[in-house]
Amino acid sequence: MGMGSTLASGRWHIKGAWTVVYCGSSRALCQLEKRVHANGARPKDQALMRLELPRQASVQVVEDLGLPDHGAVDVSTTQALGLQWLGAASSLALSVPSFIEPQERNILLNPAHPLFGAIRVVIERQPFVFDERLFGG
Repeated sequence: MGMGSTLASGRWHIKGAWTVVYCGSSRALCQLEKRVHANGARPKDQALMRLELPRQASVQVVEDLGLPDHGAVDVSTTQALGLQWLGAASSLALSVPSFIEPQERNILLNPAHPLFGAIRVVIERQPFVFDERLFGG
């Protein structure tokens, strides 16, 4: 996990600096995020997975790192906060606002954190097929 972050920079990381895993905090948000980031493509061969974090894992909240008001945030600010968090490796997960729906939360996972290998991956549905209405069908 985390290899997608080596292909391009994202909202919370810069390509080549650290690897990071982006996750949604709900099934619905995961589907919305995937739809938005698919650039109009209809993703195929998808699975719906649930990640279970170890009980001793801590989840840090990005606002505690100094995230300013959501409306005033640019990508250089979020990338700097993400890189600060990744480099510190003080928590396995970072809770961040979804920029698609700011009242929802995405979860970033740090593959460099010692507890990363203890994350349990549960396949809930495979194959997972998106509702065609999400694509105008």
